[in-house]
Amino acid sequence: MIKVIELRKIIKTALKSIHPHVHYQSAPDGSDFPYLVYDLPNSIDDGSLEQFVLDVDAWDVPANGDTTTVETLIDSADKALHRKTITVNNELAVTFYRENRLPLTDDDPKIKRIKYTYEARTFERR
Repeated sequence: MIKVIELRKIIKTALKSIHPHVHYQSAPDGSDFPYLVYDLPNSIDDGSLEQFVLDVDAWDVPANGDTTTVETLIDSADKALHRKTITVNNELAVTFYRENRLPLTDDDPKIKRIKYTYEARTFERR
């Protein structure tokens, strides 16, 4: 079984390559916008490979309601992940496949959010 901490490192490195503000599960209070939040809410291990659900949310509070920044940020994250295979030390590989895109409505109408969900297929050399 893959160590979730290794997968988290892979994801964080990929996302930080496109944006400096990346958080796991939630951003701390007072975080500067825009930022990305990722989570691994679920996994299934069939014995030969483990598949994870990966959620990536882009958050922004645009000055005039313009969503261009949050859309550009999530598109950049998608380019860094979708259909990409990342290998670590020839022991672990993970390939990401986008499953859906969701514009989300936040309780705070000033906040603009977009969520992409991926299937992360992991392979380990045994």
